[in-house]
Amino acid sequence: MDSLNAAFARNKDKDIQGYNEESSQSVLGENMPSSKTRVAIIGGGVAGLIVARHIASNPDTYSLTLFEQTDQVGGTWVYTDETDIDKHGLPVHSSMYKNLRTNLPKEIMQIPDFPMKDTSGPSFVHHTVIRQYLWDYTEYFNLYSHIKLNTVVKHVEPETLRNGQTIWIIKYEDLENKLEGTKTFDVVILCNGHYTVGHVPHIPGIESFYGMCIHSHQYRIPETYAGKKVCILGASWSGIDIALEVSQYAGQVYLSHNLPNPLDAKLAKNINQKPGIESIQGNIFTFLDGTTAEIDNFIYCTGYKFTYPFMSSKVEIRTDDNHVEPIYKHLVHITMPNLFFMGIPGLVIPFPMFHIQAQYIVEILEGRIKLPSPEEMLEDFDREKNALLQQGVPLRHIVKLKERQWAYYDEIAAAANIPSFPPVIKKIFDHVSEMRDIDFTSYKNHQYRIIDDENFTVSCCKPC
Repeated sequence: MDSLNAAFARNKDKDIQGYNEESSQSVLGENMPSSKTRVAIIGGGVAGLIVARHIASNPDTYSLTLFEQTDQVGGTWVYTDETDIDKHGLPVHSSMYKNLRTNLPKEIMQIPDFPMKDTSGPSFVHHTVIRQYLWDYTEYFNLYSHIKLNTVVKHVEPETLRNGQTIWIIKYEDLENKLEGTKTFDVVILCNGHYTVGHVPHIPGIESFYGMCIHSHQYRIPETYAGKKVCILGASWSGIDIALEVSQYAGQVYLSHNLPNPLDAKLAKNINQKPGIESIQGNIFTFLDGTTAEIDNFIYCTGYKFTYPFMSSKVEIRTDDNHVEPIYKHLVHITMPNLFFMGIPGLVIPFPMFHIQAQYIVEILEGRIKLPSPEEMLEDFDREKNALLQQGVPLRHIVKLKERQWAYYDEIAAAANIPSFPPVIKKIFDHVSEMRDIDFTSYKNHQYRIIDDENFTVSCCKPC
């Protein structure tokens, strides 16, 4: 297959006049034509850094720019006390809370080609360990020269050239210097994360509640809830984790969820499980079983939305019920195959997944992976979606791969002609899931060590 890079090079030769005109309109003036394929990455979190590392490894082929709106790389792993608006007046990106420890062991969480330095100690590490690990990764692979910190992407506009190829015009702002700029790219990779805009389901009467009400995105420390009666809606990982934290200070915690059965965990005595919330009147919450509780503080732990606020309306992106489409293999925009989406799947081992996804993207750009036609990609997308819907999987849960993740890794790794993960990774993941189901309060006290591709050891360590 003729690689996308070759096609981009021909476009530059044919349309150089157009690029020069666009360049003259740029405040920051960075649009000189180049023989290299120009790649934009939006977002400097884990996904953005990993795909940047693989793009930047071939500097003769690619010209790379990574846009990051904060002053540090690391995305949601960078803790801030801010909860709503940052110093530039933008919504705070990170949802990190102060005491968070990872819910996966570092032994399977680390990036495959960049092992963590400390192979001893606890497996479930504090978020600051991950933040430093990502900073080390950025330094090791010399990525900072490609990164524009304090730079927010305002708009991404596709433009169709005379030969039918799509290029991308990105308008951005240097937040420190208050300067706006425009740059042209051949490829755009979206890595803007999906733990920023909270999903807040409507509850009848919520407007009458006069206590403190937040989404988990805004949660930082448990001391705020000392002596309070707190209702937490949602019992996924963050909901349970926050409930455990808050219960150490609160007078009473009501963990409200719609799971088919109560959590079989050794919860604190002041945590009372309740079904979903039927209605709210003032500070009285009525649950679906008819019981009521007086509540001082309310925390939504109800997940997040996929959002791409900078994207032109010319680009078809649907996020109904938190399902992003039309996307092939959770990565490639079906009608605009030089637009990529990183990190959409959930209930996965994220860092290693990004590692495989990034190489899959590079193989597409190099022409070693030949994508099917848009019609064939859409047919594949619809076939998978409809099959899962028929199995009873809600649309919003299709991206939650869990057991499906292993076949996904194997498929895209095989297409990219790279190794997938050894069996020991799945074995540890499954063991962690089993321990979490047995006792959510203590599973992070296990210490894992990988022996070889098939085997691992596990022992108990003191709580951190």
